[in-house]
Amino acid sequence: MKEEIQALHTEFKEHFIERDEEILGAILAILANENVLYLGPPGTAKTYLAQNICKSIDGAQFFYYLLTRFTTPEEIFGPLSIKSLEKDEFKRKTDGCLPTSHIALLDEIFKANSSILNSLLTILNERRFHNGTEVIDTPLLTVFGASNELPEEDENLEALYDRFLFRYDVRYIQNEDNVKSLLFSNNGEFSPKVKLNVEEIKKIRAHAQSVELSEEVQDIILSLKRDLERKESDDTESIRISDRRWKKIVNVLKVAAAANGRKKVDRTMLILLQHMLWDVPDQKAALRTLIIQRLVTGGIDSEKLENDVKSFKNLVDSETEILSDENFPVTVYYVDRSGYPNGNFKNYPELRDYHNRNKKTKFTLDRNYYQDGEDFEKIIEKLKKEHAYSPIEGINADKRILYQKEFQSLEEKYIRQRRSVKDKFDQVKKNLEANIWITPHDKDEISHVQQQKLNQIYNLEKSLDLVRGSFNNFSSTQQKDVETTTDERSKTLSIRGR
Repeated sequence: MKEEIQALHTEFKEHFIERDEEILGAILAILANENVLYLGPPGTAKTYLAQNICKSIDGAQFFYYLLTRFTTPEEIFGPLSIKSLEKDEFKRKTDGCLPTSHIALLDEIFKANSSILNSLLTILNERRFHNGTEVIDTPLLTVFGASNELPEEDENLEALYDRFLFRYDVRYIQNEDNVKSLLFSNNGEFSPKVKLNVEEIKKIRAHAQSVELSEEVQDIILSLKRDLERKESDDTESIRISDRRWKKIVNVLKVAAAANGRKKVDRTMLILLQHMLWDVPDQKAALRTLIIQRLVTGGIDSEKLENDVKSFKNLVDSETEILSDENFPVTVYYVDRSGYPNGNFKNYPELRDYHNRNKKTKFTLDRNYYQDGEDFEKIIEKLKKEHAYSPIEGINADKRILYQKEFQSLEEKYIRQRRSVKDKFDQVKKNLEANIWITPHDKDEISHVQQQKLNQIYNLEKSLDLVRGSFNNFSSTQQKDVETTTDERSKTLSIRGR
């Protein structure tokens, strides 16, 4: 079915300008048996698109209705059957109404009143209609909801909103050339030539049940879930995702992979989550950025990792000290209260111990009287710059043990990100090209972020190497172990330029 979907998409996008995402979402929603919400002003071709999507399904019946506060159940579900009433049975004649249609468009969906909400919720979620004492399985493939505005704060309307897994903020055409084409070209009436078969759709759904999610994809989804929950706990703008919604999202990913001819969901499929997670349109941009970042890095918060490495490096730098006890190239003196050079410090341990006992004392390399002297740190720098003092520097053994675990944790996260970004760079590119559900805009942005993260990896490696250099005060046995580990790591994880 992959070829038919591609052909259908191509046919639709040539007629429906700047509706690439909405077209793909509508097709995928039909395959996954999910619902689609088009949020936006009138005159954006929502009804026209839904009608023609219906025409692309062989033998499908379309139902359209504009809801108001006064819409009655008879208008949506069908009139009461007089013959059934004569038999003391409460049944509706559903022919030509929502319960017997394959695709429906309910305009101004959030105007639905309490008299139709319960039945509507059941149809949207379970694809079943309670007709008197009888429960009918409806043939609904998808329901399109359209609205000019978000639902008001109402528990029932929020439940209705949650039933629409795919959400699109449909705007008027933006590109001036596209506006020109729409206004002045004679496009004529559109009727899709490519048709999808209901039986083929059912086969795709059945095949999707055997599609697997790799551990990598599962990690990214869980990472996104944690990120959204963290936003809510931080009292920032929260995005509430129900468990039912997450379960449906996973099913959509499996259907998308099955229709794409894949046995596993690869991580490029996760870009689809940008249309299934937001509550209000203002969240779209930030969500999209977050999804692409996690998609590329394999679920790792690369910005946090980079900041953690920088913070750890600063901490290590502040703890780095001279470890050798070799003699200074010249003698160091402390300056007493009268400005007289005194004492006789020949090596770093002697000078350090005295400084630790007398923090405010100044030091000098000059035997002349009446001088102010310099701070401990400046004297050490002067020895290095002017007298070629080059001692061994690092973190002492006790502190190194405390920091080693944290360093290993950072290194492990770096290795995971490196594997996810660089080692799988070409595979992700290949999957992007093969993914029929991704728009050219999505592909370009993901590729751009890939390159950004690749550059970030090189910077992270440099920072980690600098920190690693501070752990150089090992015993000979420890040093040998570290060199062996480093050699193995270099063979498997060396990141040279592409």
